[in-house]
Amino acid sequence: MAEKLQGLFPEKAARIIDIACGISRYHQVWLQSGYEVTGIDISETFIEYAREYNKAFDKACYFVRDYNELSFDNEFDVAVWTDPVGLTGLSANRIYRALKPKGAFIYEMWNDNYYKYHTDDRHNDCRTWSYQDGVYRLVRHEYNRATCISEHEEILFDLPNDTMIHKTGLGAHPVNSYCSIQIMEAAGFKNVRFVDYKGQPFRTENQQVKRYMMIGEK
Repeated sequence: MAEKLQGLFPEKAARIIDIACGISRYHQVWLQSGYEVTGIDISETFIEYAREYNKAFDKACYFVRDYNELSFDNEFDVAVWTDPVGLTGLSANRIYRALKPKGAFIYEMWNDNYYKYHTDDRHNDCRTWSYQDGVYRLVRHEYNRATCISEHEEILFDLPNDTMIHKTGLGAHPVNSYCSIQIMEAAGFKNVRFVDYKGQPFRTENQQVKRYMMIGEK
């Protein structure tokens, strides 16, 4: 997968930012190819693992950061976001600003038509723990691929005050390819297009492919 993604990078690209990078599963492939890789994730645990796993590489850099709070400005040639939880106008604008002119944003998408007509793997759960000042925060993102609805839930365990706060049903919204293109274009991206993992044009009526990529250029 890392090699397939790398095949979509623009020529002469040197600096990559991986949004919600998790445990940096693709990074050693890119680092060994000479790219400078920056990973951001809201989970301190994931970032600690990524730093340790890639400590032999001088060009690997990691930050605990919410993707809606990116503060980079014209720094990266490529932004990659795989296993996404849902693109918003805010995150798209932050990523656009982080890219250099002619930089590319590569965003992985689930094929709505595949999951409507196939019964396997209908849901994707993403749970992330974070900790600050005695408060554990569990965030759950669930994307119902059959109905194309993205849901969000938070549980806060406040140890100093011995309380638990449970927030559910937050930010439930439909996700589809058409609105994603609109979000990208509103953020300023140009030449927004869908491609498969070989870089060939992808048509959303295809029912046989599980995932594809949306690419936009700054």
